[in-house]
This record gives sequence, C-alpha cells and structure tokens, in this order.
Amino acid sequence: MGPQPGIGPGPLLLSLRAAVFCCSVCKNEPLRCYTCAASSEEECGLQGSSVCPQFADACSTITGPGTVIKSCSYKSFCARADDGNPDIKMECCFTENCNGPHQAHSHGGPHNAASTLGSSPALSLWVLLAWLGAGRL
Repeated sequence: MGPQPGIGPGPLLLSLRAAVFCCSVCKNEPLRCYTCAASSEEECGLQGSSVCPQFADACSTITGPGTVIKSCSYKSFCARADDGNPDIKMECCFTENCNGPHQAHSHGGPHNAASTLGSSPALSLWVLLAWLGAGRL
C-alpha cells in the first residue's frame, strides 16, 4: 500500500506532540519551595529550596515581627487561613520556588493568594510542625 492521498505527516506529528506533552504533565514531579526559618527575608533566602512532600501543592511564606518562615504547604490550608492577627501574614503561591527571594514582596497576580494567618496557636503550631517535617525529608 502506498501513501493515502490527503493524509500527510501533520496529524501524526500533532498526535505525537500531544502524547509527549501529556506524558510530561503526567510525570507529577514534586513541587519545590524555599524552606527556612529566619529573622529576615534576606537570611531566609540564603537557605535555599527543597523538594516538597508528595501531596504538597503550594509554597507558603509566613512573616511576623522579626520572623520569616517559608515552607511547602497545601492549597486547602492556604484557603483556610483566618484573617485575625494583623502582625502575622501568610502568602501562598503555587509554582516552582515561587516563595523565593525574588517573589518575597510580590502581592497579588495570578500565582499568589495572600491571606493573614489567624491568631490561633494551634494553627501556628501546625505551620511550624509542617515546616519542621518538610525539613526532615
């Protein structure tokens, strides 16, 4: 059988490109976030990033008086952060190393969801424990 008229390499090439794209999306590589606990943004940025736990789907930055904590987090946790304590602020973002030093003062935009962390000691403790747990991976 010879080549069929009207069918060129276009559809095959398009199918191949779609398959390669789908495979790269389906790889499901873990997110990387900056992780640190420091007294300033500059000091925190020097500590680098790490691979997040399997189901972490957000990076967070928590700032308070004289404290900066960056860690892997979860979209559901970011969505539940209460507006309670104006001295403690939590910012979440959802792309690779998005909570890094170059993003520290970026508010709004399509990749950031900013909210204030509530004054709940249990919630603050959970954030600290999550950060410590991510550091052991």
